[in-house]
Amino acid sequence: MRRGGAGALRRRVWSATAGVVAPLARLVVLTLGLLVLAAGRATAQDLACEAGDREVQTLRFAGNRAFPTTLLAQIVATTPSSALSRLRFLGTRRCLDPEAFQQDVLRLQAYYRRRGYPRVAVDTVVRTVAPRTVEVTFRIAEGTPLRLDSVRVVGLDSVREGAALVRNFPLRAGSVYDRVVLEGARDSILARLRDTGYPAADALLDADVDSTRTHAWARVRFLPGTFTRLGDITIVRDTLAGAQAEIPERVIRRTLGLRPGDPFSARDIVEAQRTLYQTEAYRRVDIRVDTTRAAPDSIANLLVTVAEGRLHAARVSTGWATLDCFRTQGDLTSYYFLPRAQRLELTGRVSRIGIGAPLDGFRDLCSQARQDIYSDRLNYYAGATVRQPTFFRLRRVPSLTLFTSRVSEFNAFRRTTVVGGLFTLAARPGTRFPTTATYQLERGRTEANAAIFCALFFACQPEQRAALSRVLTLGALGYSVARNRADDPLNPTRGTVQRLTLRHASRWTGSDATQRFTRALVDASWYRTVGGTLLTARLQGGALFGDAPPQERLFAGGPTTVRGFRQNELGPVVYVVSAFDTLVNPLTREASYLADPSRVQPDRALPTGGNALVVANLEAQFRSPILPDLLSLAAFADAGSVWDRRVATVAGRAPRVTPGAGIRIRSPFGPIRIDLAYNGYDQAEGAAYYISEAGRTADGRPDQALYCVSPGNGLVIGPPAPGSAFPTQQAGTCRATYF
Repeated sequence: MRRGGAGALRRRVWSATAGVVAPLARLVVLTLGLLVLAAGRATAQDLACEAGDREVQTLRFAGNRAFPTTLLAQIVATTPSSALSRLRFLGTRRCLDPEAFQQDVLRLQAYYRRRGYPRVAVDTVVRTVAPRTVEVTFRIAEGTPLRLDSVRVVGLDSVREGAALVRNFPLRAGSVYDRVVLEGARDSILARLRDTGYPAADALLDADVDSTRTHAWARVRFLPGTFTRLGDITIVRDTLAGAQAEIPERVIRRTLGLRPGDPFSARDIVEAQRTLYQTEAYRRVDIRVDTTRAAPDSIANLLVTVAEGRLHAARVSTGWATLDCFRTQGDLTSYYFLPRAQRLELTGRVSRIGIGAPLDGFRDLCSQARQDIYSDRLNYYAGATVRQPTFFRLRRVPSLTLFTSRVSEFNAFRRTTVVGGLFTLAARPGTRFPTTATYQLERGRTEANAAIFCALFFACQPEQRAALSRVLTLGALGYSVARNRADDPLNPTRGTVQRLTLRHASRWTGSDATQRFTRALVDASWYRTVGGTLLTARLQGGALFGDAPPQERLFAGGPTTVRGFRQNELGPVVYVVSAFDTLVNPLTREASYLADPSRVQPDRALPTGGNALVVANLEAQFRSPILPDLLSLAAFADAGSVWDRRVATVAGRAPRVTPGAGIRIRSPFGPIRIDLAYNGYDQAEGAAYYISEAGRTADGRPDQALYCVSPGNGLVIGPPAPGSAFPTQQAGTCRATYF
């Protein structure tokens, strides 16, 4: 592959970005001005260090064997400066606070003693490593731990699962006397009892410690009380402050999911309250035990007080992006539509790749999108969704959506769905492992460049492409499961998120022959805050099997996958050229069409996507020294690869790595993210095609020819087919030799 054009390519990459950077720069300047005004008296720098303070460069722990350094670092208030603080205007500086430093010694001692180390001793060492810069070390002598001679758990003999609770108690004779573990085990059993019919359960914790012999004894006595079931459930309407009372009581009871005779469960009561709130039809929900009516100890009557909110809501939004250049959306929601289908959502969305009239004069807007072959028509979506908050007593939320849409994937294809339906059965929000099952059935057509149809499906003849472009039926089953352990769903700073998504279409699901495939996607994210710096790592992987239409293939490149590449342009591509040479073999006198990469530039590169994908992202985000409450800076590195397993293995698709930097703005209008990435790679090699001018056959039918013109393709040309004005080309694979 010729690599002499790397510099030219890099110039093309940066120059193509310039049209985006210019309007972004103006937006940033305007936003920053507004933020400065909103900040009021915010100083230029908001650092943890003042003049004369000593900066903490390194924080160390020595002698700790029972507990890891990462845990002890969370206990003390003293923290080191971030590594990026050594660079000017980057990172967060942390300085030594003498008072907090002395309190840290007491914090460590208290923690160790509570965890079973009464003889712990903590000393400190502060070493100067540079002017006004120190290294702090906590030297810990843990001492001999307290050991439990015996642990007794009593009072659970009358409980149905009491034997299992005692058997799973985490402490045994010989264990370290850990007060934290002991109290945590007690509280866990109490919560279990209160969720299985014992609302008045309590526990007494007795411990005897002999610090001279380093021995201890512990006894946990549980008082479960009387097994209790739910009695009467009374619904009270709060109509103060203009609250409505339109939802029938039977609907409230069905959504509540609690029944008289059920074992009393604090968890189920909290879940019922959450369910009512999640319908968004109520602005106040209160569930408590009714103490105004006499009842046996074994019966708990409930009093449910609800205040209805507005049962209808409307929302309109509009936005701008570099690719989906113009978009606007409107939503209309009825929170009480039908007695058994309580929620109706009407959604309409219009967007466009590129800007047309009357905004053609703004040349800097969406300059990249203007080059797209599918920017001539509006994208749209119109749908109606009926959702049931609860499905009888199952913890599932079913919904049915009917829709019509048109979606353009940048430079790749356009998908028009004439009519479609989507049935979803989702786990109720708040579930530990939320799952979603879907069935999608739609009638639609896919418009793609002739070169893409030829490269993906070997449909190189007009009649073959016409067959793929007609309205076809797609029926697909979907399933996804997630595990979210992040501390915040919108702005996580700690934790992990994993998701698995499966999608299958076959004859049994109602799909046509060209719409049968199986696709699997895995997405895992990791968040951790270290020294004021937010570290984020993300890994995505995907595989596709079968004959999938273009919209189901795997794409990468762009702001959500690998920054530094244009949208979808990481991975296999094909090229369309406007000129070629005719080469005649002097021996066979057979002619071939060949493009000359040295003098013929492709009209456009068309991403075809792949059936295998790997993407990795690593990002460090830290507060800006200027307006730190409003601005954050970021450094990142993205890597990824997309390939077709039919022609390449993972070993032959080395990942492309693009470093970059960005800024995050917490504006009054919502979050703003600006990223700039460097792409130093040559453009990917791919097959080159020439598409003839449209013509007509002798009988008047449309006629257009597609020729492989990749250098060295070896596909010879022959005379035109009967009735056609265009020469024919020998069938075969078009070699990916053009770049």
